[in-house]
Amino acid sequence: METKWSRYYGDDVFVPDIKEGQSAYEAFRDTAQKYPERVAVEYGKRKFTYKELLAEVDRYASIFSVQGITAQDRVMISCRRMPHHIIAFYALNKIGAGVVFVMRNARPETFAKVGGQLRASYMIITAEVFPKYRMMLIHTPIKKIILTRSTDYASSTEFFNPNILEQRRHEYYDTEQDKGRPGPEILFWTDLWQGDLPEVNTQVSPDDTALCFTSGVAAGDVNLTKLSSRALNAQAKLSAFLLGKEQSRVFSFIRLDFSFGVCFALHTTLLSGHTYLVNTQKDLEFSGHDINIYKPDILIGYPQMITSFIDSKKISTKALSKVKTIYSCGNLMSGADYHRTRDFFAKKHLKPKVIRLYGITETGSVCMYIPELEFRPSVLGIPIPGVRMKIMNPETNGEQMYGETGVIAINTPSHMSGYVNAVDDTNTVMRTLPDGSTWILSGDLGTEDEDGVFHYVGTRRRIFDRGGMHIYPQMIEDSIRAVYGVEECCAVPLERDGQTIIKVAVRPVSDFLFNNDRLNDLKDQIEKLCEMEMPGPMRPDEYEFVAYLPTEKYGRVDYESIIKLFKEEENEQEDHENIGSDTSSVDGV
Repeated sequence: METKWSRYYGDDVFVPDIKEGQSAYEAFRDTAQKYPERVAVEYGKRKFTYKELLAEVDRYASIFSVQGITAQDRVMISCRRMPHHIIAFYALNKIGAGVVFVMRNARPETFAKVGGQLRASYMIITAEVFPKYRMMLIHTPIKKIILTRSTDYASSTEFFNPNILEQRRHEYYDTEQDKGRPGPEILFWTDLWQGDLPEVNTQVSPDDTALCFTSGVAAGDVNLTKLSSRALNAQAKLSAFLLGKEQSRVFSFIRLDFSFGVCFALHTTLLSGHTYLVNTQKDLEFSGHDINIYKPDILIGYPQMITSFIDSKKISTKALSKVKTIYSCGNLMSGADYHRTRDFFAKKHLKPKVIRLYGITETGSVCMYIPELEFRPSVLGIPIPGVRMKIMNPETNGEQMYGETGVIAINTPSHMSGYVNAVDDTNTVMRTLPDGSTWILSGDLGTEDEDGVFHYVGTRRRIFDRGGMHIYPQMIEDSIRAVYGVEECCAVPLERDGQTIIKVAVRPVSDFLFNNDRLNDLKDQIEKLCEMEMPGPMRPDEYEFVAYLPTEKYGRVDYESIIKLFKEEENEQEDHENIGSDTSSVDGV
């Protein structure tokens, strides 16, 4: 369909033959049957052709069925980057069971909350992190836990891969100790097979919930976002335009508990017949080992991971010469990092494309991109083919004129089906217009110029911009809450000397509150965690330990009161400094 953005796309818009009205498993199966001998997934030196990967998916669909998983079940998955993620998702989708990917570093209470909201009955989790959550899981609906290990699919020669070796050191777990204890049954992934396996032929509707993510923030609060197989397949069909039809080796830094990691990096890669390279490094840490071994054609990553990549001194020029395109997504890449990335390759006489993407979980990840030669700092980009966007007045659902500020609204066939147990937030974000079209309100404010290019202006509610990046305080808080000794926290922006700083109010557990040594150690742990997991603009500048956090009428933390409190403290400090300065002057006379 011709649109005002068609002139940007060029003549060759790749649209793979994907049937949206089928399950995600069926779409993958069709691709596997089309390219049976192509390599679908590489995990170190272990390679799965499409034919082999499909066979493993079918085998585990039967195994899961024997284990009692049905179309009515919901399964939580929390694993390191390993083939289990991929196999489990498509196998469970074949059965019709819904999946929710949960961040590995989430608080135990988060696992309990998600499990309770979805009434999850099964969980697949990496053996090394399971002990942290074992006692909590006793009090959830989960009745069976499946433990995965990095060596389950690694070839014997890979046991000394430095990344896998590091994981192996922490993966020992003795299930014998759990026999007779209350709580879920605990099994290892490799111990699930039980003799003959039945054939699974479940009829799965493409409109059933296939996948949930815990990172939906368009409404201002974090919600569980529901995506159907139809939405996942539509996203793959749309974003295949970006990866192209030439068979490529795709390396993603994005974890599979985020929509960009599953919907774009994984599902689009496999449904387009490319090779997905499983990143064996630690979460949010950079290692050049996989780049040197895999020699990828395409890189997909957060901006901070891309800058870590170009700062690495351990990547061979031979490996770099294979990279033809880099996609930055998940956060907005600043203009400075964009130019630094381009300059890095230019100095090596290499010219990969650097494409900046924009999207949210509620739209199934990618919905727009910035044309490569667009340099204006405020530009968000243009919609990818098949997506429409406009600037909307959320009060009237009317479209704003060129140059007028409003909410960025997206019409895409890959939109979510709603939030879990959050009807009001769903209605806030999803708008159905009189013509029957559904629009997702992103929560970001912007303008559209007369060329059809969208510009970022600001954001609503708690989301704010710093260093050219959207900052979601909830994500900062979720990470800090995972630190032992933190009871609750709240991250807020403060304006100081024309700059935005991030300050976090941290309520420690009672045992820490009046122990300065423990508080100092706790602060060091928080700072190290934030430095490891967060890009520069997202890292807090200051922390303050508090005995309590003010709350609103319905129990939510009162962010405005915390901002007001911090400002009052700063004003008092300035007053004290001024009084001290005046006194010094008098004493000196």
